[in-house]
Amino acid sequence: MVPRWRKVFRDLSSHRFRTALVVLSIAIGVFAVGVVLGTRQVILREFDADRTASAPPDATIRAADFDDELASRVSGAPGIASIQPRRSVSVRYRWQGRDQDRVLSLEALPDFRDIEVGKIVPLEGAPWPPADGEIVLEAAALQVDDYAVGDVLAVEMSDDRFVDLRVAGFAHDINAIPAQFAGFETGYVTFDTMENLGQPALYNQLSLAYEESRLTWAEASGVAGDVREGVFEAAGVRVLHTDVPEPGSHFLGDIFAALSLLLLSLGVLALGLSAFLVVNTVSAIMAQQVRQVGIMKAVGGSASQLEALYAVMVLAYGVLGVAVGLPAAAAGSRWFIGYAAEVLNFRVTDYSVPGWVVAIEAALGVLVPLLAAAGPVRRGVRQSVASALSATGMSGTSFGKDRLDRLLGSVRGLPRPVALALRSTFLRKGRLALTLSTLALASAVVISVFSVQASIGRTISDLEDWWRYDVQLSFEAPQDADVVEEAVAAAPDVDAVDSWHVFPAALVRDDGTRNESFGIVGLDSETDLVGPNLVEGRWIEPGDADVIVVNTDALNREPSMRLGSSITLEVLGQRREWRVVGVIKGQLGGPTAYCTTSAFVDAVGADPGITRVVVRGDQNVAGTEQALLDAVETRLREAGHSVSSTRTREGLTSQVREQLGILVAFLVIMAGLLASVGVIGLTGSMTINVLESTREIGVMRATGAQHRSIYQIFVTEGVTVGALAWLAGALLSYPLSLGLVALLEMAIGFPLSYAFSWGGMAAWLVLMLAISAVASIAPAFRASQVSVRDAIAYE
Repeated sequence: MVPRWRKVFRDLSSHRFRTALVVLSIAIGVFAVGVVLGTRQVILREFDADRTASAPPDATIRAADFDDELASRVSGAPGIASIQPRRSVSVRYRWQGRDQDRVLSLEALPDFRDIEVGKIVPLEGAPWPPADGEIVLEAAALQVDDYAVGDVLAVEMSDDRFVDLRVAGFAHDINAIPAQFAGFETGYVTFDTMENLGQPALYNQLSLAYEESRLTWAEASGVAGDVREGVFEAAGVRVLHTDVPEPGSHFLGDIFAALSLLLLSLGVLALGLSAFLVVNTVSAIMAQQVRQVGIMKAVGGSASQLEALYAVMVLAYGVLGVAVGLPAAAAGSRWFIGYAAEVLNFRVTDYSVPGWVVAIEAALGVLVPLLAAAGPVRRGVRQSVASALSATGMSGTSFGKDRLDRLLGSVRGLPRPVALALRSTFLRKGRLALTLSTLALASAVVISVFSVQASIGRTISDLEDWWRYDVQLSFEAPQDADVVEEAVAAAPDVDAVDSWHVFPAALVRDDGTRNESFGIVGLDSETDLVGPNLVEGRWIEPGDADVIVVNTDALNREPSMRLGSSITLEVLGQRREWRVVGVIKGQLGGPTAYCTTSAFVDAVGADPGITRVVVRGDQNVAGTEQALLDAVETRLREAGHSVSSTRTREGLTSQVREQLGILVAFLVIMAGLLASVGVIGLTGSMTINVLESTREIGVMRATGAQHRSIYQIFVTEGVTVGALAWLAGALLSYPLSLGLVALLEMAIGFPLSYAFSWGGMAAWLVLMLAISAVASIAPAFRASQVSVRDAIAYE
């Protein structure tokens, strides 16, 4: 081997701990970028493939019962390529002998083997179609509980009887809202089974696929509006809701695509932080080998040759880092993809990462260290032979030259090892700055993630403030408000009840296009069962006419809408112009407008009846929300009211916490990676300090310093750096956490209530001090074990 390359090999192999730290740091950066970028590409590819194969609906209309004749008329409507009618009902059921009722969305199709829109794929072993008395569950149910083939679901009937449905298998439906997000499971049965459950052999839902695939959102809404008006309303069939998603989008896919960009930025930051350790390491090597550089130049080595020599050493760091990081990234991506596939409810047929992603990982792992080391290498090899050969092996940096050094020197009364540690910490200010940058950024991200979690907690608290009722019940058809309230009030432990008019609404734009995704709620303006969280403007007041308050979801869906603007809403076939007087935070219920009950009735011409009732229980009576819901629902059914869906406040809160918590889990993983890079950087910096201070350690040992004192100096130095990094990170965390919360809001399309986590900041201080002490143990132990003879002879 050529001598110069033998030297490179010796430098790498003789300082194995230092080499391992640098390689591990680079590998973590490669791993972070590779996992996020590779996972993102595979998920987007597989998600799109799975969704495209399912023939997703361009619009879905939920209506009163209709038959095949009306469905065939829709199939011949202009712009409609294909349709898929089905019946969908919500039922209560019990499972595995558990007392608590659960909600199940049952869907029946006319032909399970010929689904044109919103295709469902039975998983291995599942009968398709299911037999009478059997149910095939949507596979996302497995994410919320341990369902198994052969389980029996006891479905509750309106007359309090129970009908058993046997779980025959599982199916995959990417267009179904996953159970962990929806708060209920989805199952598929035949129409014969539906009839056994007391349901008519009629449809109440129609999925539409358009002929034109490149429609704008407004145009897609217009086609759905034409079907609603020209077919359903013309036939006297009342439309309950029209859902028109943004063309080509899926709410879960959109969320992940936006969130993955945030994660990718954190991954790149992790790689950048690993570059700081490379700079520290190479700077220390150049300082340590300054006499070697002088000798090589004295025997004819040119600066360019020496630069190439040290560049090869850094290249070796990068290649080793890539060799470790690539397989780790591949394994991490596979796990991440599987986890995301479960959360987002899609199937993965190919886990392979695109070749260009692997090329980017390798290029970054090699080029970033080379670029980071270029400055220290150039400065080290450009020294003159005389200055290089005159180096003593002691640190060339002296303490006491600037104001900060003099300030530290004026501190009296500290134990001598602690005083030496404080002075040593600030002796090499360039390296300290790089180490602090790494740890401070990592600390800022960790504290920011704590703040994101605190913001989610406050957001849930704000939602709970809106939900000042304990349970809500919705009806299949409008009901008389007085009769419903009388029945509910007869239930035990009821403290207050309100009835609401909740109906679908279409926003009619000035150009004639429509947004079919709005809803309108007419309620008592003085009710104390809701607590609107105003963003701007005011809440509705008694006597308001032609006045509405909209939520932030409506503003996100219609950017032109704003406080003070006038909009036209069509409700139950009647159009009216409304003035927006207030904006409140959304409640994860989609774009919604709120008005007084009298204004709603006046807008539609007559009272159509209420569709939802909300109830608050007696707070002085011990009991659960579920018990209150059961009692109220029993009274309503006894009075002949058909309840379509029910929710408790606790259930709503748990659902929101589950939805947002899954997203934060991704941020926690990336914050952990960044913290790992920071800790490795601190360990590497302390190791380098020990190497550079070898002769100083020998002098201290020669003058009587004990092992314990040497140990204490370097552990104290590491803890000091950790404390300074925490302080800098705490200062950076506020603006960074604001940015993370804002980016998360953009990703999920829902406003969060910002809260800074003081508890998280304090917890990270304790963890940071502990981590810093642990990270300093190995370097401190090395320092304490240096003998006087070896230290004085060290070069």
